[in-house]
Amino acid sequence: MKGTSRLVAAGVVLFTTLGLLGYLWANQLRLDVPGYGFIRPQAAGLSVRLGSHLVWLDHEGREQQHLDLGQAGIAPAGDHAFLSNGDLLVYHRPEEAGFGYWLARYLRLQKTPGRALVGPEGFYRCALPQLACEPYGRLLPAMDSAFRLALAADDVLFVADTPGFHVYRLSADQLELKRSPEGLLRFPNQLRLTADGLWVADTNNHRLVMLDDGVDDFGLPRRDVELPAQGALRWPHQFAERADGWLVNLANNAMRNGRLVQFDGDLKVIATPAAELIGDPLAFELWGDRLWVVDGAAQRLFLLDSQGGHPTAIASPTLTSLEQQATQLREHYRWLGWLGLGVMGLSLVAGFAAAWLLERKETLAQFRGLAGRGFIAAVAAEPAPIPGGDVYWLPNRLQRRLRWIMPMLVLVVAALGYVLFQMVMLGSAAWPLVSLACYGALCLGLMIHDLRASARQRLGVSDRALILDGQGRQRTVPLAEVRYSATHLMADDIVLFLGNPMQPVFDRQALETLVFPRLKASRLCPPWAVWMALWRSHHPQAVMGAILIPVTLALLLFLPQLS
Repeated sequence: MKGTSRLVAAGVVLFTTLGLLGYLWANQLRLDVPGYGFIRPQAAGLSVRLGSHLVWLDHEGREQQHLDLGQAGIAPAGDHAFLSNGDLLVYHRPEEAGFGYWLARYLRLQKTPGRALVGPEGFYRCALPQLACEPYGRLLPAMDSAFRLALAADDVLFVADTPGFHVYRLSADQLELKRSPEGLLRFPNQLRLTADGLWVADTNNHRLVMLDDGVDDFGLPRRDVELPAQGALRWPHQFAERADGWLVNLANNAMRNGRLVQFDGDLKVIATPAAELIGDPLAFELWGDRLWVVDGAAQRLFLLDSQGGHPTAIASPTLTSLEQQATQLREHYRWLGWLGLGVMGLSLVAGFAAAWLLERKETLAQFRGLAGRGFIAAVAAEPAPIPGGDVYWLPNRLQRRLRWIMPMLVLVVAALGYVLFQMVMLGSAAWPLVSLACYGALCLGLMIHDLRASARQRLGVSDRALILDGQGRQRTVPLAEVRYSATHLMADDIVLFLGNPMQPVFDRQALETLVFPRLKASRLCPPWAVWMALWRSHHPQAVMGAILIPVTLALLLFLPQLS
C-alpha cells in the first residue's frame, strides 16, 4: 500500500470511528434528557417529579406548587417520600454508575451488596419550601439504580433496593438498620404499607408479598399473592390494593411496554385500564378517586377516572414547559445521532472510492477473489516451479489461528453459560433459554469439530500428483484424476477443504501459484457435485448440515410453544 493510500485509509478509519462515537454519544445524551420520575400523594396534593423539578397538583390536576431541587444542589434520583412533618426525603446521586454496573443490570445480575456511600451521595431530608437539606440515613447502602420508598406514620423508613434483592428498615432515629432475609426477594420494587404489614412487588418471583414490618421479625414473609402471567407480561413492579382486588403494573422481560391489569380477589383479570391510551406505564397512583399514570413512552402524565377512562387535561404550566423542553432536546439529539451515522456512512463510501482510485488493481483482484473469478485465471496461469524440486507441503494457516480461536470460544461458552444460569435463576422462562443454549452448544461443537478437522489437513503438490491428507486418510492422486472447485479438492473417498478468500485454510498464494495452475487436466466440479463428495466421504461439513438443518427447523417449530 502506498503512502498516500495509507494516509487516506487512516482518515477513513478516523472519521468512521468519530461518526460511530458521535452516534453513540448523541444517543446517550438523548437517554439522559430528564424525564418523569415517580408520583406520590402528600396531604392535599400529588407530588410529581420531572427531572430535578417537583410539582404539586390538586385533585383536578391544577398546579399548586413548584420547586426546583437543583437550586439546593440536589440531583434527585429514584423515588421520593415525605416525613410526618412534611419534610421531603430524596436521594442525591451526583454521578451515575459506571458501564460495568449497568451491564450487570442489563443482564439482571444481583449487585454486590452493601456499597457504602461515598462523598455527598445518599438520602437528604429537605425542609419545604426553603429547601434546607441535610444528610439522612447514612447507615443505608448506596442506591446506584432503582429503589422504592415507604414511610410509616412514625417516620420508620423502608427502602427496596431493587438490584440488591433486599428491603431495608431504618428506625426513625436513624440508628438501627434491619435487612430482609437473604434469598427471599428478587428485584423488589414498589412498597406499600398497610395495617397488616409491608407489601412489596417481588418482581422476578412474579408475586406480591407481605413482609413483617416489626423490629424483631422484620422481612419475614407473612402472605404472598402469586400473579398469573398475561402472555409476555409476567413481571409485576407496581401495584395498588383496591376494594375488589389488585391493580398491578405488569411489564415484559425488558421491564417495558407494560400494562395496568386489574385482578379480582380470585386473581382473575377483570379489566385492563387505559390499555389503549398508555403505551408504557412508568408509574401510577390511585388518589382522589382518580387514576394518575405516567406514560414512559410518551413522557406524559395522564389524569383518568378510577376505571382508566375519561382523560382530563393537566393544568400545569411548569409540567407543560418541561415536557416541551425535553421533547425538543430528544429530537435535537436524535438528529445529532443521524448526523453521526451519516458521517460514518460517507466515510465508508469515501473509503471505497479512494480504494478504487488509488489501489484499483489490488481492489479488482480482491473483488475477483471474492466472486471466484480469480480462481479461473489462476488455473489458466503457468505453474510455478516446485520448491525443492520434489514434493512441497503447503502451510496450513488455520493451525496457527486455532491457538487463539479455541481459548476465545471457551471463554465465550463460559460467559454464556454463566449468563444463562443467572437468567434462569432470576425467573426468566427456563425451557426456551435451555433449548437455545443447547442449540448454541450444538452449533459450537460442530463448528469446533469442523475447524479442528480442517486444521489437521495436509496438502502436498508435485509435478505429477497431489497428496491429500485428511479425515484420517492419505491419498496420492494423479493430477488427471483430481476433481476440484475453488474451495475443495476431491478424490474417490477423501475431500480437502481449501478455504476461501475470506477464511483461508492453506496458504492462498501457494494455492494460486503451485496447485491451481497444475489442474488444467483435472475436472472442475459444480457445487452439487462438491456436496455429494462431502456426503459420501462423511466430511464434517456434510455432518454439520445433516444435523443442523433438521434441528433448526424443529427449533423454529417448537420454540414458540415452549415460550
